[in-house]
Amino acid sequence: MPFAAGSVRDIPVRALKLCGLTWTGQCLWFSEAVSNQIMELDPATGEVARRIPCPEVRTDLTTLDGDLVQVAGERRALRVIDTESGGTVEEKPNPRPGNVLCGMEATRHGLWLGYEDLRVIDLRDPDDLRLIGHYPVRHAVAGVTVSDGFVAYSDYKGGTINLIDLERGTEVASISVAGNPTGIAWDGTRIWYCDYTTLQLRAIEIPGIAGD
Repeated sequence: MPFAAGSVRDIPVRALKLCGLTWTGQCLWFSEAVSNQIMELDPATGEVARRIPCPEVRTDLTTLDGDLVQVAGERRALRVIDTESGGTVEEKPNPRPGNVLCGMEATRHGLWLGYEDLRVIDLRDPDDLRLIGHYPVRHAVAGVTVSDGFVAYSDYKGGTINLIDLERGTEVASISVAGNPTGIAWDGTRIWYCDYTTLQLRAIEIPGIAGD
């Protein structure tokens, strides 16, 4: 049975359809699919500092080598965006064409990609998208993040954030959260998630998860 985790920080945002979320070391970036924008937010003040247009925003968001990467378009391509200019650098194809890519996170391990319909999380080489690892999961994936030793993914319909132990390759915990989580991010201390239902960015603390 999942255990519950109450939020320790709630930030209401002006958005209608919260999608992706990522942490860059000092700030949160989140994406919104009605305005088709990616926004930089200061978690201390809750203020939006920058907005970058991004047509056809879909699901999750991450950062890779200083650039933003957004799942975009009907084919759910990986759109690489320069954070300084806001321009598109390139688009990488969905490595599982026709499947519903939702979760994404870039780490030192590689690029983690989670699929809603397949209920799998792939670890791929960020350059050529070659498959490195493969993790079947119990629930439909809405967002993915990674801490040291764990992959976390959100289940939108179930209202949970679920943890996979990387050493064992198995799910070890399911955390029930308020609302319905989509994009998620790890800031070294807390897991943040987009609450699609109440249009907030929320943070939870999970005992036993160390920083990356």
